[in-house]
Amino acid sequence: MENELGNTSNVENNESSAPDTSEMDKRIKALEAENAKLKQSVTNASADASKWKKEFQEKKNELESRMTEEEKAKAQQDAATAAMQQELETLRNERNVANHKAELTDIGFGNDLAQEVAEAINGGDTATLFAGIRKFVASHDKELTSKALLSNPVLSGGQTDKVVSKEQFDKMGYKEMLAFSREHPDLYHEYMNK
Repeated sequence: MENELGNTSNVENNESSAPDTSEMDKRIKALEAENAKLKQSVTNASADASKWKKEFQEKKNELESRMTEEEKAKAQQDAATAAMQQELETLRNERNVANHKAELTDIGFGNDLAQEVAEAINGGDTATLFAGIRKFVASHDKELTSKALLSNPVLSGGQTDKVVSKEQFDKMGYKEMLAFSREHPDLYHEYMNK
């Protein structure tokens, strides 16, 4: 019997620890009521925002309609003046670039490189400016080197005749003589000792 009493006390304990469903229903209803209030607040806020937006547009239209013809003309004139100033600035920039490009082309810059460097000068872009100058110097040096090589006669394989005459040797510049001395040391010493 004690065993049966012990089992009954467990049932009573379990019932008392179980949550009260009426309490849960109250909480759910309170949360639903709060949710409904929040939804109504959002709806009211949207309606207010729409109302204020409409009123703002009406006031704006009213102010624009109150502008006198003189004020409208002045606003149009100001807009036209601003557009003309922008166009004038653009034309000045184009003229400056064209002048710089002409000067660079006279120096020997290629057309595309002259345009790039002229725009860099006008825009104050020193990195592009110096890069363009480096390109010009490299191409100019390459061109000079190729011209110098084309103007110097070369020995064909197996030929033992003199490559350059004494008169041609005497007209050579320092760099040409230096190159000649490396390629033809015997002939160089012969010409130098005469």
